[in-house]
Amino acid sequence: MRKLIVIAFLLVLAGCGGHDDPPRPTATPTASAEPEAEHELEGYSQGVRDYYGEAHEHADGETGDIEAEYHQPPKPAEAGLGETITLTGTNIGVRMEVTVTDVERAGDNVAVHLHMENTGITVYEAPLEHASVTYGGGGPQPVDLDASAECSNNFDEVLRIDTARQRDGCLLFPASGDELPDRFQLALESVPTEAGGIWNL
Repeated sequence: MRKLIVIAFLLVLAGCGGHDDPPRPTATPTASAEPEAEHELEGYSQGVRDYYGEAHEHADGETGDIEAEYHQPPKPAEAGLGETITLTGTNIGVRMEVTVTDVERAGDNVAVHLHMENTGITVYEAPLEHASVTYGGGGPQPVDLDASAECSNNFDEVLRIDTARQRDGCLLFPASGDELPDRFQLALESVPTEAGGIWNL
């Protein structure tokens, strides 16, 4: 009889065990939102840092990847005469490899000769109006939009370069006596000049 009482008691305990206990919270993995990657801007000018310095939100998936690919600071940050900088614009798909090939006097102006190759996925069609030269310790001098020369090759108008095509031409700037500029800066489309590539001449 005692055995039956003990067994019954144990069965009651087993049946009640934990029914009134609150359910234990189970750990649910939380998706940690990855912060949008910022561009690595060490060695860049303040203008490039200001324009590209903050992380930008892009759409998810393939579209976002393309947006991110075509919103890039100049690469490299600076170059010399005869060297190439890759620039992107404000429209998705615009990317151009730009080389400064020569700098010379052209009448009352200074001509900066450019070789441009469209390596993007869209046609480039915009004026090259975000450009400047710097003489010595002076401030930047903007491109002379009213000037034209034999070397201009329509670089003084709305410039069109199809994908996988290249063009040569020159931009004209106000001269400073007999001095040639020691720096040239260029940005595409509506990217501000100060966020463009820098060529040390």
